[in-house]
Amino acid sequence: MAVSNITLTAIQEMAPGQVSSIRNSVMDAVVAKASSELSLPENKLLVRDIRPYSDLAWGTNAAFWASTHTLTVDVWGTIESGGTGTVADGTGGAYRETITSGTTMGDNRYIALYGVRDMRVSLPAIVAQDISLIKFEVGAADRTIWDLTKCEAYTNSISGITVAAIVIPPLSPYQISCYLMAGGVNAYIQLIGFVVEPVGLLLTP
Repeated sequence: MAVSNITLTAIQEMAPGQVSSIRNSVMDAVVAKASSELSLPENKLLVRDIRPYSDLAWGTNAAFWASTHTLTVDVWGTIESGGTGTVADGTGGAYRETITSGTTMGDNRYIALYGVRDMRVSLPAIVAQDISLIKFEVGAADRTIWDLTKCEAYTNSISGITVAAIVIPPLSPYQISCYLMAGGVNAYIQLIGFVVEPVGLLLTP
């Protein structure tokens, strides 16, 4: 299957309620998929927020950092509890992995991703962002490349959404990489999505 190239739509260019509609549509589809493949009724499935480190192993690839430090807590981007993280790409024009190569999704767990948020706008002073593309590899094959450049026009709230969600199914190998234009700039991004899993695997309502 060919790699799909998707330009994310800025939230500001969407009609009122469209983001919620996209989220609900993706959720319905992934819950139905999980119900069918896990042979569980939908009322035995739970939808929750993503834990970046625990669910996606976000920020655990040492090659992405200028030091040996990697994340060990559930935070997005390069925000850490101890020390500062700096992207290790000195040349730019290359993909840098943000998670460990060869990572495999946990058993009975589906993760759906339908957008990205640039977290620089929450900082006291907005810093440079060097990421223009995010590449998703699922099942040992490149599947989708998200283009973030259109969202950069809205510097007060940089967020992009797509109806073409990415789903990482249980026990599938996956990799998420950022394309750096110049290199050496922290990756202040958060993926927008959710987890679908059986009730009791992590939480019980």
